[in-house]
Amino acid sequence: MPHAVTPVASRSASVTTMGWVSFALGVMGVASGVLQAILLAAMPPLRTLFGAALGPGGMAMPSALAWMFDHMQALNAVSLLLSAAFARVSWDLVQRRERGRRGFIGFLALGALLGFAGVAWYLRLLDDMRAGMAGLGSDDPLATGMQSALRAMAWLAAGLIAGLHAGIAWWLCRPAVRAEFR
Repeated sequence: MPHAVTPVASRSASVTTMGWVSFALGVMGVASGVLQAILLAAMPPLRTLFGAALGPGGMAMPSALAWMFDHMQALNAVSLLLSAAFARVSWDLVQRRERGRRGFIGFLALGALLGFAGVAWYLRLLDDMRAGMAGLGSDDPLATGMQSALRAMAWLAAGLIAGLHAGIAWWLCRPAVRAEFR
């Protein structure tokens, strides 16, 4: 009596490619995070460097930028840990583990949310820069128009990236793709 062969779900090239590319990006994120940590430890504080570059008669350092410079080591550590977790999730995606699929979807959602948070931070930075330049006699309508265009493009880019992430998450939830994971 022949043994029944259990059919194995086919492996889509799209999942494999996405997993390998994402794994490579995660590993590169870890490597760059380690290098950045070494450089940040060897350098004087960035706020001091850039504060001196702006000079006493120039524009004041925007508070959003000052906050980022003051927390650069912590931001780098969070980025490094997220890169390591992303590399692990991507490896699990390549191996067709269910936790990899779910984790990857989680990272897609996190990426979309961080995109919108990044736009909010960027717009605050623009506001701080505009306020810092107000005393320098910079009321150029062209600069105001460019800032409005930058604001619109930033929100548009964040929306498009969130839409792309939502599309990939939806695709990973389709029954044919889910059948590949165990």
